[in-house]
Amino acid sequence: MPTIVGEHVVLRDVRREDAEDAATWPRFAEPELQWANVALRTPSERDAWFRHELSDTERVRLAVTTRDGELAGFLGLRDIDWRQRRATLGIRLSPLHVNQGLGTDAIRTLLRYAFETLDLARVDLDVAERNHRARRCYTKVGFSETSTHWGFDGQRYLDMSISRAAFHRHNGYAAEGTLPS
Repeated sequence: MPTIVGEHVVLRDVRREDAEDAATWPRFAEPELQWANVALRTPSERDAWFRHELSDTERVRLAVTTRDGELAGFLGLRDIDWRQRRATLGIRLSPLHVNQGLGTDAIRTLLRYAFETLDLARVDLDVAERNHRARRCYTKVGFSETSTHWGFDGQRYLDMSISRAAFHRHNGYAAEGTLPS
């Protein structure tokens, strides 16, 4: 996987040492963000996590770093359907790196790669209805709500999606194929 440079972030392959860094992150206090807390207590848990990150061929998994190389989170595309040219986006940032625009830049950078390099036509996601910070980020990038569903955890989730054309329109590109490098 190539290194992909955004305005404020760098997306790169996940490395084993990323598990060590993520294991030191503080925890989110918000109930709707408990899923985002990283629990990698032992070296064997960190080894297993790293092996799992590399195991799924229908997934693109990347580390999000700041421009100076500090690990800020992870994001990727899963459930990639090459025939229908669709995938599902997921992101997890360290509590130390939220509310800084890094998530927005990381998602915008990944979408540019997904649409221009991987030739995907659509990217989907779901987000807890009460996760207002993430919803603002997704809307800022150009995702639109398509439906809702109830999760196994009893929370209501919004299903959101963005097409290649909507991404281009929303982010100020005159025509497909004119994204800056």
